[in-house]
Amino acid sequence: MKELEKIVLQACEELNVEFYDIENERQGQNKVVRILADTEEGITINQCVELNRLLCDLIPEDLIKGEYILEVSSPGAERKLRNLDEVKASVGKHVFVKLYEKVDGMKEFEGDLEAVEGEMVTVAGKEFPYEKIATIRWAIKF
Repeated sequence: MKELEKIVLQACEELNVEFYDIENERQGQNKVVRILADTEEGITINQCVELNRLLCDLIPEDLIKGEYILEVSSPGAERKLRNLDEVKASVGKHVFVKLYEKVDGMKEFEGDLEAVEGEMVTVAGKEFPYEKIATIRWAIKF
């Protein structure tokens, strides 16, 4: 997958979009390779189509074994925050957090990401070390 990532990075750079991730999954009998990309303003459907077409031209036929479906999309409104830098960049956003162990009797909660100081993260008034986070993602506030 390192070769695929190099090709995707090259294509994203050419189209001035930001590479986010590559996901591989099975949907029934189909193998799906999903490329996630974004822009500051949010990636448009036309940009996704353009990136998909470019990738179809750039990816060698023998790079990915077997038949597959290539999808290009946004990481979404509830994107996963994959590292501490992404968490720091999301201060002020509404997030969903799942912890490895309970804090104040809860393992899961939702609220505004208020601060990140060193390795300590504060969400909705609850402070905990980053290492205790199993999952953190943006959440839609209703």
